[in-house]
Amino acid sequence: GQPTWSYRLAEQLVALADAALANHAAPGIYHGTASGEATWYDLARAVFTLRGLDPDRIRPTTSDRFPRPAARPSYSVLAHDRWAAAKLRPLADWRSSLAEALADNAV
Repeated sequence: GQPTWSYRLAEQLVALADAALANHAAPGIYHGTASGEATWYDLARAVFTLRGLDPDRIRPTTSDRFPRPAARPSYSVLAHDRWAAAKLRPLADWRSSLAEALADNAV
């Protein structure tokens, strides 16, 4: 998937609205996800690393160990072509957004 910080997504939606008002953004579906890709394992290790914790405490597993009521795709990375067509950059890589989010919301 593509872990996405809601703050950055909100900024992107405002930029999209501005682009639409300027007739630069066509109506349609825009994938509002961060750039890059990660598994839940990657995300957990990144959080531990950024918090100064030992990322080796995180152990990988498989999705079949966590049954869910709804079927989930095994690969769910979305494209960002529509943003470029609207003359907007896609959201930043999830790693930089995660670092920023954790720095802004230090616990």
